[in-house]
Amino acid sequence: MSGTSMACPRVSGIAATIKSKNPTWSPSAIRSAIMTTATQSNNERAPLTEDSGSMATPYGYGAGEISPSRALQPGLVYESHHK
Repeated sequence: MSGTSMACPRVSGIAATIKSKNPTWSPSAIRSAIMTTATQSNNERAPLTEDSGSMATPYGYGAGEISPSRALQPGLVYESHHK
């Protein structure tokens, strides 16, 4: 089993762990911690790129492999509020 079938439970578990360590964090802060600490390389350790050929960013689709230990200590998280 691979792909989104395995990604969803992995991300959910990491998000739950982050929430347990940082109970006041909002969903957007947890998402920020996960996305901004992801490793931006593929399974061959080559940099990820967008369809346009430009380097992938933490906010791009498929922006990398999640690092649970890094996500628990991201340094800076972004908070967003939608009205």
